Amino acid sequence: MIYLDSSAVVKLVHEEPESVDLESWLSGDDRPLVTSVLTEIEVERALRRSDPDALPLVAEVIDGLYRFDIDPAVRRTAARFAEPTLRTLDAVHLATALEFGADLDAFVCYDRRLLDAAIAEGIAVSSPGS
Repeated sequence: MIYLDSSAVVKLVHEEPESVDLESWLSGDDRPLVTSVLTEIEVERALRRSDPDALPLVAEVIDGLYRFDIDPAVRRTAARFAEPTLRTLDAVHLATALEFGADLDAFVCYDRRLLDAAIAEGIAVSSPGS
């Protein structure tokens, strides 16, 4: 199972320097791609600022991902991370990824703070192209 945070999903919708490497890294991989329901909002909000013309592609990309709710366990975990610089929405992504336990093979992200927090939690991380 591969977790994609919003920064990774944006690269699948909107061309960024790492987009080709990310697409290549994911291509041919049959592991499920998962994310938080939060990604639906974050990606659309990001593209409204950077590339409104790409908005029609958001649903197509998001529909290819398994999306998981922000349930009570995720909320509790996100609130309790000790790292004071971990931002709220990033904490939700990390807490969601932790719910998958040993089934999670990689956490794909392009935010250094979130990557560091994931590593501190013992999660294998990847940022293809960076």
